[in-house]
Amino acid sequence: MRSPVDAPQLRDYARMVVSGWLVILCATALSAGIGWLSWERSTPYYQSSTTLFVITPGSATTLDAYYGQLVAVSRVDTFQQLATSSQVTSRIIDQLGLAETTEELAAQISVAPTPTSALFDVVVTGTDPARTQEIADAVGANMVELSRQLAAVDTATTELVMVDGASLAVRQGSVWRSILTATALGFALSVVLVCAHGVVVDRLLGRREVDRVVGGAAAEREP
Repeated sequence: MRSPVDAPQLRDYARMVVSGWLVILCATALSAGIGWLSWERSTPYYQSSTTLFVITPGSATTLDAYYGQLVAVSRVDTFQQLATSSQVTSRIIDQLGLAETTEELAAQISVAPTPTSALFDVVVTGTDPARTQEIADAVGANMVELSRQLAAVDTATTELVMVDGASLAVRQGSVWRSILTATALGFALSVVLVCAHGVVVDRLLGRREVDRVVGGAAAEREP
């Protein structure tokens, strides 16, 4: 099926874009500003993490160290689940005087998976950087304390130690990512609208298009 002779071709769309460059430029700049404004006015979320290590006390022989490592790795899942348990969250709420429930606080805590290591990170997310770091530090300290209590009760051979205290809370996301995303969307949308407007108003954008339309119409009339 042959397209109509007056249907815009690729070069016609290019002319539409060039003729509407000012609109595209303004729309793109406005979109960049909207991206920055949305970043500034959006609710910020911060993350702070603390690093914990599962140890197995024992003799310093090579065999004991090997089996101790295996036991420590096998207990990682148990200690990771402890991070969001009410035994930890309820203590933190009492210590810091938080208004959250144990379930709400648990939703702010996550553990980075480490399937083959006895080292793992406990990550806390919140809207207040200082409070987020404080909670992350409290989670680590309470997990260490609770692991020692559990080891004393059930004669477990593993416990936790804190490798690094809570890191400085860092805001998630990027202002530049927000700006670039909005800019790209604004540019693409403005190009589409400029081309659509050019097609709707059916403007003749240049001498070549006039020649093409007239020539095509003449060719169709010939027997």
